[in-house]
Amino acid sequence: MPVDRIVITGAGILACNGIGLPAFWDALRNGRSGVGHITRFDTSPFPCHIGGQLWDFNPEDFLSKADVKRWHSHVHQSVACAKLAYDDSEFAKARYAPERVAVGFGTSVGAPDEHYLRYRETFESHGWDKIDKFASSASSGHAATANVSTTFKFRGPATTIASGCATGLDVLQWGVEQIRYGHADAAIVGASESPLTPLTMAVSCSLNIVSKRNDDPTKAMRPFDKHSDGIVLAEGAGALILERESNARARGAKLYGEFAGYAAAAEGNNPLVIDKEGKALARAIENALRGAGMNAQELDAAVCHGVSLPMYDRSESNAYKRALGDHAYHIPITAPKSMTGQPYAAGGLIGLGAALMCLDHGIISPTINLSEPDPDCDLDYVPNHSRMNDVRSIIVTAMSFGGTHSGVVLRKCA
Repeated sequence: MPVDRIVITGAGILACNGIGLPAFWDALRNGRSGVGHITRFDTSPFPCHIGGQLWDFNPEDFLSKADVKRWHSHVHQSVACAKLAYDDSEFAKARYAPERVAVGFGTSVGAPDEHYLRYRETFESHGWDKIDKFASSASSGHAATANVSTTFKFRGPATTIASGCATGLDVLQWGVEQIRYGHADAAIVGASESPLTPLTMAVSCSLNIVSKRNDDPTKAMRPFDKHSDGIVLAEGAGALILERESNARARGAKLYGEFAGYAAAAEGNNPLVIDKEGKALARAIENALRGAGMNAQELDAAVCHGVSLPMYDRSESNAYKRALGDHAYHIPITAPKSMTGQPYAAGGLIGLGAALMCLDHGIISPTINLSEPDPDCDLDYVPNHSRMNDVRSIIVTAMSFGGTHSGVVLRKCA
């Protein structure tokens, strides 16, 4: 009996360069950055004044005013991207039993300032007994998953994953497992991050990892470029709908792509310094391809982490060379963060959205701002202009704090 493949039938993306999958893809394929001057708070105390703000996002388009007030930004974004994916998939037509739909979301940074500042002021002015009774729930890392589950009345397995920048890929694997192991018939998975806060900016500045290219924000994120000077913090969120292929075809759903393979690996060396040789990420790439039943030469393209930090960019370049050998020089590799900034946990999910669009349209989006490549980053990163390319298979990679890395292989549906 043939294996019933797991396919992706819906996607919802919130990025600084586009709200919703069509707007996001239009910006991506045309090389438009969404980075600009932050308006959320006063940036004058910091050396960095720019970020990837969700400029056109209004949470009240997706949640009631009461829920917007009660919950924090990463929850607003999670519910919004889940609704976009749900509608994109026409999921209501599937008529799955609520007990058979799994929900998995993730966040890494969340929104710590919102929690701290809001309740500290109340406590200091009026005492503990005036603090909102839902304060502890609002600050919970599980709040996004809980809100998505209750929004749609889904009652299947539910979890929250926090694995840094790999979160989006890891939560996808969790959703696939729920279906494969028979715990669910479908899943909605996603990740959200809202790091544009004074505290997060202060911490990032103290690490000296943020770009100071304040006079030219759209040119600030420069993955693999010799003149990169750091990351740009960004908000972002993404959600995907997963189903068995037979069920999806039976209801006439659009099939964006097939989940083919996944793997993760840890460096186990230093929580702050990434291995320059890329050995752990190479293992994740190799094992993800093995899980997909593919060899390196069968891989057509890649969506990389590409975070505009030389230590990470060089390590990732070396990982592709180590895992793919000479074939690494023969596939196009795109870095969406050059246009979206660094949304931490949401980055992998946004990368998956980009990969699905590459499969669907046969176009590789560019890595913008790549004017003079770092000599150690000598692969084909599709500099500055998109490219027509028949893509049947694509890998998405993510590199996390602590040296924990993941890779997902997607294939075009026949």
